[in-house]
Amino acid sequence: MANTKKIAVGVVAVILVAAVTISFSSYMSDFDNVQRSSQDEGKTITLSDIPVLGSQTATVTIIEIGDYQCPACKLWFDNTRQDIIENYIETGKANLVFIDMPFIGADSISAAEATYCANDQGMYWEYHASLYQLQQHENDGWANIDRLTAIAFNLGLETEQFSECMNSKKYFSQISFTKQKASTDFEANSTPTFIIVNTSGTAERIIGPHPYSTFEKALDSLL
Repeated sequence: MANTKKIAVGVVAVILVAAVTISFSSYMSDFDNVQRSSQDEGKTITLSDIPVLGSQTATVTIIEIGDYQCPACKLWFDNTRQDIIENYIETGKANLVFIDMPFIGADSISAAEATYCANDQGMYWEYHASLYQLQQHENDGWANIDRLTAIAFNLGLETEQFSECMNSKKYFSQISFTKQKASTDFEANSTPTFIIVNTSGTAERIIGPHPYSTFEKALDSLL
């Protein structure tokens, strides 16, 4: 699949289940010591910049690579994600990180930036979920700055602080960097792409919005 636009909603994608000797820590260490843009001169992108859903000490990490305008990503969000949260994340068996690969359009980048602006007020995952719940058609304006600010307001965020964050492009370098790493180090060329890795470095790659049963099998094999 060349890109998300070529993924038909409801079509089961190919799963690659060959064991790969990669580790979460080795991938994420590449986020260290990367210079931000001029407006954030002197700061670096570090692992702590990437929110983790679930226990930091979980033995398995689910790395989700996605775009907030991606219809296949929403399909996975709607049909699979909650079962994984209930059975693996809330039980402490696994955690989840989201790596932004915004390539569908300009609003994809703005939406990704907005999640980090929401994170400044402690509501990254709530904002992340709202974007997928409210997703509409690609590049039709549903994720423009006015809509993103409205989402922040509906979540109870301080909208002046949120708007200042968005207007300053505070997280533009962060999102640009994750997009680059998604396609180079993680070798993702479509969304959603998942890499599930345990603390011993064994990993499985899943491409596309597979059902819960696919993830259950992969997760159980890595625990």
